Amino acid sequence: MKILIGYHQRSGSTLLQHILNAHSRVRSYSDASSFLVLPSLLAGYDPVENVVVKPMDIFFLWRPRLFYRRFDKFIWLARDPRDSYLSSLEVGFAYGTSLYLPGRKLHGIDIGLLKRWKRVYQQFFSSRSRWHLVRYEDLVSDPDPVLEQLFEYLELPYERVYPFEKFNLAHGGDPKLAATKTIHKKSVQRYKQKLNEVQLRVFKKFLGKEMKALGYL
Repeated sequence: MKILIGYHQRSGSTLLQHILNAHSRVRSYSDASSFLVLPSLLAGYDPVENVVVKPMDIFFLWRPRLFYRRFDKFIWLARDPRDSYLSSLEVGFAYGTSLYLPGRKLHGIDIGLLKRWKRVYQQFFSSRSRWHLVRYEDLVSDPDPVLEQLFEYLELPYERVYPFEKFNLAHGGDPKLAATKTIHKKSVQRYKQKLNEVQLRVFKKFLGKEMKALGYL
């Protein structure tokens, strides 16, 4: 079975990838190592094992319908974009590593980045029935029921897959969580302390529809 993770940057996709990789019947690849297996998967290779890939988030700026035909299961990982935004800036992922240049700022918020994420969200909302939705906040706050539903969707037996192996930077691990082996919710709703009311209205203006649909307003 071939499984695709959809997301926008700093949504917790590396965490999910490591969680899935801890399952005894899954081999999961990061955004960096996915490029090692994507060519063969796209060429029609049907692996014996269950393979999970998560391409770099810029992939979801396109409309790769032919690409989707090569996969059997689809997981969309959502996270409150206000927290994703803070995380992106803090670790420097907003620009250099994703081939994206800074955009115009409104009240200190890069609205170019928000518009980019809006385009990524179109991959999910344009074909909502394709994706099994996992919200980052639910995953880190109460992981067991979320993972039970996820493994049921993947038609895999439930396993308690955390603590998991430490993040490995060579395999796409998160530099902020290099020593982490388990799930925590310290990064949920950080925006309440970091963003002011005017900045929050910027997110509502540019991503309000998407945030409401995902339960973030």
